[in-house]
Amino acid sequence: MTRAVLSLGSNLGDRLAHLRAAVAALTPVLEAVSLVYETPPWGDPDQPSYFNAVALVRDEAATARDWLDRAQAIEASEGRVRDPERRFGPRTLDVDVIAVWAPDGRPVTSDDPVLTLPHPRAHLRAFVLRPWADLEPDAELPGHGRVAELLWSGPAADDVAAVRARPELRIQSAG
Repeated sequence: MTRAVLSLGSNLGDRLAHLRAAVAALTPVLEAVSLVYETPPWGDPDQPSYFNAVALVRDEAATARDWLDRAQAIEASEGRVRDPERRFGPRTLDVDVIAVWAPDGRPVTSDDPVLTLPHPRAHLRAFVLRPWADLEPDAELPGHGRVAELLWSGPAADDVAAVRARPELRIQSAG
């Protein structure tokens, strides 16, 4: 059984509906989903703010590549179009594979340009670390350390204040 952390983000169209669609698609493997956070854009400031969340997922037989394929299929179902001119540009839905653990609990690492694990910029992104820390206060980002420490004292600490919880926005039904 593999376990993964997925980051969900949307800043085009009905942002909340896109996150809800991602969570619905993940329901068969979903362990938990964070609150929604509203965040400024990262890497390309000329775009609307994002709604972000983190999902913890588990599957009996999924490989790291399977998680990527699933993430890309969910993005496509929500009309994601990749603009090669704007790598960090706006999107209907972004589903990033942040980290994956093998059935024995060891973190999966990969330097494949198609799927680098753990995600090469996750330790810099408060919009990933904050919702993840809420779900798993003692979580570790493989190769980087405890998520809470990265969030509050690492490079992402400068961005924490701009990551605003939106508890009134629910992306998963209670039950």
